[in-house]
Amino acid sequence: MTRALHLVACALVVSSLFAVVAPGSAAPPPRPLCDACGESFEETAEAHDLSVAVERSTATVSVARNGTATWVVRNRLADAGSAATLREDDALRTEIAERAMWDAEFVGANVSERVLTLRYREPEFAEESVGGTLRSGEFTDAYGYRNLHGLGADRLVVVAPEEMVIGKPVGGATVSEDGRRMVLTSFEERGFVTFVPRASAFGPLLSLLAVGTLVAPRVGGTLVVALFPTALFGLLVGVVGAFASRSPRLTARVGESAGIVLVAGGLVLTGGALVAGGGLSLLGGSAAPLFGVGATAVVFGALLRRPDLRARATYRRLVAVGAVGVALAAGTTLAGALAFDQLTYSLLSSLPPLVAVFALFPAGYAFGRGNRRLGVATAAVGFALSALPFASLLSPTRGVGPFAVALLAAYVGVLAGVGTPLLVVGASLAESPGGDAGAPPDGDRPAAAME
Repeated sequence: MTRALHLVACALVVSSLFAVVAPGSAAPPPRPLCDACGESFEETAEAHDLSVAVERSTATVSVARNGTATWVVRNRLADAGSAATLREDDALRTEIAERAMWDAEFVGANVSERVLTLRYREPEFAEESVGGTLRSGEFTDAYGYRNLHGLGADRLVVVAPEEMVIGKPVGGATVSEDGRRMVLTSFEERGFVTFVPRASAFGPLLSLLAVGTLVAPRVGGTLVVALFPTALFGLLVGVVGAFASRSPRLTARVGESAGIVLVAGGLVLTGGALVAGGGLSLLGGSAAPLFGVGATAVVFGALLRRPDLRARATYRRLVAVGAVGVALAAGTTLAGALAFDQLTYSLLSSLPPLVAVFALFPAGYAFGRGNRRLGVATAAVGFALSALPFASLLSPTRGVGPFAVALLAAYVGVLAGVGTPLLVVGASLAESPGGDAGAPPDGDRPAAAME
């Protein structure tokens, strides 16, 4: 038994190290829609040792028929001294202006009194689509390596090309009566913008088609990202669960010491998470979820040392216990992250997989009762729920390549490995005296063996 506990502990450590470096959500630093406006411009100037304060910032974006946009940004400066510095120092003015709008080509800049006017050219602001329409993804994070945060300007105006009107504006924008100008004073909603021919009687339909023809082909990629790992997770859990259900000696031995197994594994996880969070900068705050899982495993293990609780285990009760485990692990994780000052977006994005891990507790019980279909379904539903916060058909992926598939497969394998002790312990509880038919057999084992 000591050797078995050592093997479980080693497996948990290895799985934990892989889990904390599993694929996560990464994003570039947030930036406003207009980089050269307002506070963003102030930060750029500060990086060049010039302190400026922008009283008011406006931007006008004029779109040409080929999709190229010309930006005209006007920043009214509060200090006449900084305005004079920019007016007299051409090199400094040009250097700051070129850095201010990183994704557009700098054209020119000049200062009149206290107003700094910046001009840029953006060749791919919009692209041609069906029926002579133009479609712009400038106002959405879905397509491209972007992380938009705010408008930047106090007022931003988008002017449609000649003989065209705004077909689909951004939510919250105001469109002029002639349809050529879209005005934004805040940027709360993301979305595509379309420009349609003024003479067309099917403007709304053309806008719908322009966006649909871009989104539809990529929805398949999103479905692959969502369905492939879910199916793979169910397959891996099915293999392990089938092995456990066909190894009565293994489940019987684990059942006798289920509490000890979970306590030992939990201590390994909490200790490893503390070491990683305190000393290994490579792992950083992403190790905190292991602390929550370990602490929860210790609590469950202590409770399962009582024979009367093991005897009262049912599928439905373990589903509830799994939900409590997710809440407890998440709460402990957040507490640990606050204690070590590691509460980050990366850490928060690592919490949903806890659902998949603790779903293996009732899944294991279903396997132990001989109901493999329910066991696989429980694991698959748990994984799907854990992936739900990251899946959106409105923000589809650009594509799923072999490397992405390999990363997904590795992530699924590690997640299944981390939850395997819960799966095996759950299966062992089904062998305890008093287990009911909460997970009825599906014919994989004789009915008499289930009772």
